[in-house]
Amino acid sequence: MKKLPSFLGALVVAACTISSSMAADLGTVRIAQDDNGAADLIRLIAYANAEKRGVDIELNSLKSDAITFQAVLNGQVDIGVGDSYEMIANLKAPIRNIFQARKLAYIPVVDKTVYPDWKSLDGHQFAVHSRGSGTETLAQIMEKNEGIEFSQITYLPGSSVRVGAMQRGNIKATYLDIPNAKVLINSDPDRFGQLPANSQNASDSTLYARQEFLSEHADAVNVILEELLKAIRATNADPSWPASQREALDLLPDLSDQEVAAITPYFEETTELGIFPADGGGETAAKADIDFLQTAGKLSADVTPELFWDYAPLNKALAAVK
Repeated sequence: MKKLPSFLGALVVAACTISSSMAADLGTVRIAQDDNGAADLIRLIAYANAEKRGVDIELNSLKSDAITFQAVLNGQVDIGVGDSYEMIANLKAPIRNIFQARKLAYIPVVDKTVYPDWKSLDGHQFAVHSRGSGTETLAQIMEKNEGIEFSQITYLPGSSVRVGAMQRGNIKATYLDIPNAKVLINSDPDRFGQLPANSQNASDSTLYARQEFLSEHADAVNVILEELLKAIRATNADPSWPASQREALDLLPDLSDQEVAAITPYFEETTELGIFPADGGGETAAKADIDFLQTAGKLSADVTPELFWDYAPLNKALAAVK
């Protein structure tokens, strides 16, 4: 297996293929995503097991949700992992979500010596992952809820990248994923802290694909979704499972000892929060996502879930995985 991006590392632009000793009889599926963090281990396990069942998986790490979406739309890759809602709506694109990879799990962190609360951020800069990302939407919702307006929303992809920027003082307020928020706050508790946040039920990322691809490669898609369901359910039942499977499948071999030690605690916390949906999201995720984006003013009031989701692949996988 070729080297993948670090478990909690910065983004890279790369492509790699998970090799399999079995001949692929269901073809190659090219999957693209814009970030690499703790939740990727669940997907990597699922992909490795899908390879055992005859699906060649080619992974591509891209810089942003927008680039990933365009790659799917243009047929450069087959399945995207990220956010697709606004782009589907704006472009009327023949692309549909098929699986909720995980729910939003981001913590608003600040240099509390400068910004002790949300009100103090009125008229000041706030940093998020990328344009159209869940972190941007969360920031916009907090503006509305708190009656404030940021002077500027800046884009800095990668939670670990934003940790470094916070420590250097280049940014002073942002959203971070759970492990990186802990890293930042623990690095200087007197300086860094978190602000209160609303509950987060919407998707952090979904798997999505062109409708033509879903029709022509239904068997390969079904295998991938079945393995995702199995991996998520195994993790929810035993948060130490991803760490053990990483060793058994020889995934992410270049992790540092510190990164390896962080795997199980991360999954213990996220499974307790229900971040990984055991049913793949489906209609529940679609409705939550639309409500979330409408609250932020990013979707019109007349859109329906069917514009964004094709439930058939997930329903077929759910029927097979009891």
